[in-house]
Amino acid sequence: MIAQALFTPAQQKLLGLLFVRVNEGFHLNEIMRLTGLGSASAQRELRRLHESGLITSERIGNVRRFWPNKESLVYPELSALVQKTFGIVGVLSATLAPLRAQLHLAFVSGATAKGQDLPGSAIDLLLVGEEANYGDLLTGLAPAERTLRRKINPNLYTLVDYRRRLREGQPFLLQVLQQPKLFVIGDESLLQALVLPDSSLQANDTPSVF
Repeated sequence: MIAQALFTPAQQKLLGLLFVRVNEGFHLNEIMRLTGLGSASAQRELRRLHESGLITSERIGNVRRFWPNKESLVYPELSALVQKTFGIVGVLSATLAPLRAQLHLAFVSGATAKGQDLPGSAIDLLLVGEEANYGDLLTGLAPAERTLRRKINPNLYTLVDYRRRLREGQPFLLQVLQQPKLFVIGDESLLQALVLPDSSLQANDTPSVF
């Protein structure tokens, strides 16, 4: 509902492409093919975004390619809004909805969360749950992979296993937790609360006291 209130369908498609695959850059024909927009609609929206300074472009060879303008004053806010509504976080949130009762926490990590991912690179997703099945998770993530046109690499932990690995100081997990995150389920306070051994959280609960 937020996306529909703030952006037209054409703007959602265009922003969803440029601000999700932020480092790739696309020319007009690619944008039309990937978004389903017609030539006139795509050119009109690109012109508006370009004139407002929200996107930038560069002629490479015989074509002009478009990227988000990371120098724009509102880039961080617009990027976060796109991600949370119809971008990566929005897509993953909708995809994981059937499994939310089984999950405490889910967040995107790695290069994607840092905004440094390369064209076609996979999306790293860490999840902590109780009875979530890895096979069900892979099946459930398939629609998100098709929508985002990128592979998703999930790391699924039970709460017991997650806490054990933290106690043991597993390098991979500690490194992930120290880096930027895009939360899909939960937030930073819930992430910290999950470390507490006496926490009696139910899946997808947010602690009222920390």
